[in-house]
Amino acid sequence: MLTNTHILIAATALTRKKFTRRQNMLVVFGGLFPDLSLALMVLVTRLPGFQADNLWRAPDGLYWQEPWQFFSALSNSIPLYIVALLAFMFLVRRDQTRRSIWLALALFSAACLLHVLADFPVHADDAHVHFWPLSGERFHSPISYWQSKYYGDWVSAFETVLGLGLAVIMWRRFSNRFSRIGIVVLGLPYILALYFIFSSVFGQGQFG
Repeated sequence: MLTNTHILIAATALTRKKFTRRQNMLVVFGGLFPDLSLALMVLVTRLPGFQADNLWRAPDGLYWQEPWQFFSALSNSIPLYIVALLAFMFLVRRDQTRRSIWLALALFSAACLLHVLADFPVHADDAHVHFWPLSGERFHSPISYWQSKYYGDWVSAFETVLGLGLAVIMWRRFSNRFSRIGIVVLGLPYILALYFIFSSVFGQGQFG
């Protein structure tokens, strides 16, 4: 899934008006976090003197090499996020003096877990190692969020509708300017996707 969709799923499921801004922002960061190693890898390739003609194609692409595979396995590990979530929830109940901090970290862990669970059924050839360190196996799903040969066009269409729907929910939940600017930024890819879909269906004549 797109990182924007992961953030919106986590935010819709976990943010609340009663939470502090820090707690809600950690939910947003948790929705992003499992993809952070990918963003870091791309940034590294932009450094002066660094050359990488192939980033994604297996088996020679940079993404499939170390240390990026380790970082990917670490940041997409379902067992690690489950352990972290249970540990922080235990501390929420047992340590009332620092309850706000433990709750923020529990929300972050839950957001990360939602990210990897949403990714699990929509990665085919590019499946993550979701059960590290218990196993190095990958679940190659029969559907993909982007590969046409694995129904990627249908999944993308569903994701566009889902993303817009979640953005609307978040817009109704938070009315402050800071939140709404963020919601618009997150929702923009889906609006553009709909524009291109309608342009292709109805022809350029009606869309300039």
